[in-house]
Amino acid sequence: VVQDGSTRFDLSADIWIERLGQLAPKIQKACEPPHYNYDPNKLPHNNLYAFVRRVPTDGGSKTQALEQLLGTVVLSRLIHPTSTGDRYLARVFDFGGEDSPIEAIERRGISPDVFPGCKGQDWLSVDDAKELRTLMKWLSRDKAMHRRVRRALWNHEYAMRSCYLDVQWIFAVSGLEAMLNVGDKDNKWQFRDRVRQLAQEFRVALTDPDLSRAWDLRSKIVHAESFLSNLQTILPSTQHRGLYEKLESVLRKTVYRCLMDESYGDCFRDAAAVKALLPLGPKP
Repeated sequence: VVQDGSTRFDLSADIWIERLGQLAPKIQKACEPPHYNYDPNKLPHNNLYAFVRRVPTDGGSKTQALEQLLGTVVLSRLIHPTSTGDRYLARVFDFGGEDSPIEAIERRGISPDVFPGCKGQDWLSVDDAKELRTLMKWLSRDKAMHRRVRRALWNHEYAMRSCYLDVQWIFAVSGLEAMLNVGDKDNKWQFRDRVRQLAQEFRVALTDPDLSRAWDLRSKIVHAESFLSNLQTILPSTQHRGLYEKLESVLRKTVYRCLMDESYGDCFRDAAAVKALLPLGPKP
């Protein structure tokens, strides 16, 4: 609930966050499979809020409207990772009406669920929503992200969309590479040295040995040499999740700052800018 006591928080002129009340179980029912002799809708519902967008009536593309709504959720995960996904995605024809038709929107070819690595609070606070409102400008087609930043953002989201740590690992490292690597030589050195500098900037405890192991694990997985479960000689399995969450945190914090502070984002506009911001130290 926002400070004025309402249950709605406006992010832009036509996108907002709202507590849906009795509409929530109706949307869940519309999106659930019919089952047989079993009604999941009799179970308790725990809807905190939903992201809502009014479908444009001025001839605008409905597909574009949906993309911007989903993009809002992607941006929100830079501020605070949540499990908000697409499983209960629907079009309500008469929003606010007593018995509106509801059309379930199926998203094929992508996981409808999201698996944030960090545990704890699984919702946005009012302060988080205020920050998200600042990021809404990046949904405009007239506002382009630098290519490195955009690739890093979507690798972060791809990592969120998998429940498999092996897959998350690949995307987290790839997202950092998208920001930092220049050319096609000494990739491990570039990754280790530049991620360490970013980790220091954002106060994430990562050492050179940590980053060397992170790269080695990524290489073994991406080249199909092994799975994480069989790579305990590089790093014990009990330490995999902890290291991954640090990598993900550096990736998220870097992209977030690039979008909140455009002068910082310009430091990733091209190879020369990356080299200037994060010069490499002595080669090991």
